[in-house]
Amino acid sequence: MASALPVSVQATKYRLQVAAIDFGTTYSGYAFSFRTDFLENPLKILTNKCESQGGSATLVSMKTPSRVLFSPDGNFDSFGYDAEEKYLTLAMDEQHARWFYFKNFKMFLYETKKLTRSTTLTDNKGLKMPAHKVFSSCIRYLKDHLVNLQSVTGKGLMFIEMHWVLTVPAIWGDSAKQFMREAAVEAGIATENLSLALEPEAAALYCRYLPMEKVVDSSGKASIESFAPGKRYLVLDAGGL
Repeated sequence: MASALPVSVQATKYRLQVAAIDFGTTYSGYAFSFRTDFLENPLKILTNKCESQGGSATLVSMKTPSRVLFSPDGNFDSFGYDAEEKYLTLAMDEQHARWFYFKNFKMFLYETKKLTRSTTLTDNKGLKMPAHKVFSSCIRYLKDHLVNLQSVTGKGLMFIEMHWVLTVPAIWGDSAKQFMREAAVEAGIATENLSLALEPEAAALYCRYLPMEKVVDSSGKASIESFAPGKRYLVLDAGGL
C-alpha cells in the first residue's frame, strides 16, 4: 500500500541528519542531530558556539546577533558578532556611511502586509536593499557556517543527506512563511530538503523529550519519564535571549 505521507515527510524519514536554523529577531543560531543519535537519545543535539571579544574577556554563546553587513556595492560582508564589530570599527573611522547594516529586521515580514520580490528593507541610515536578498544572505551564512563546521570537525555528512528545518513565528501569515521558504531556497537549500516549523510547536516537541519524573515500578526498577498523556504545559518564548 502506498504511504499517505507527503513526499517531503517521507524523504525526511530517511535523511541521515537534520539541521535546524533559528533565525531570530535578536539572535540567531543553529543545531543539528544525526538520525542514529536521535534514535538512541533524542536530546543528543549539537549546536554552534559563537565567540565575541569584550575587552579582555571572551563571550561564548550558542547564538550570534541577528546583524548583517553589506559592502557599499551591495555584496554580503559579514553576519552576527563579526558584522557588529566591523560596523562599529567603520563608524569609529567614519567610513560607515555607504555600508548597509541591518539589525532587528525579522518582524518586518510580519508587519508588511504585501510581500513581493521588489519589497525592500531600510537600514539604520535609510539605505534600501531588496528584502529577499537580506534574508537569503543571512540564511546562506548560517547554512554555510554549519556545513563548514562539520567539514572541519569531520562530523558531517554529504550535503544531500541533510534535511533542513527553518523555524518561524506562529503569528506569521502565509505570505511571510512563503517569503522565508523562498529565501531559504535562494540560499541554496533545496525545497524537498526543507521544512518550516512553528517556533512554539518546535519548543513543545523538544519539551516532550525532557526527563521530568523518576518513576519506580513495583519491582523497584527506576525509569525516567517525560510528559505523561493528559498532562498540560506552557511554552514561554522569552524573545531576545
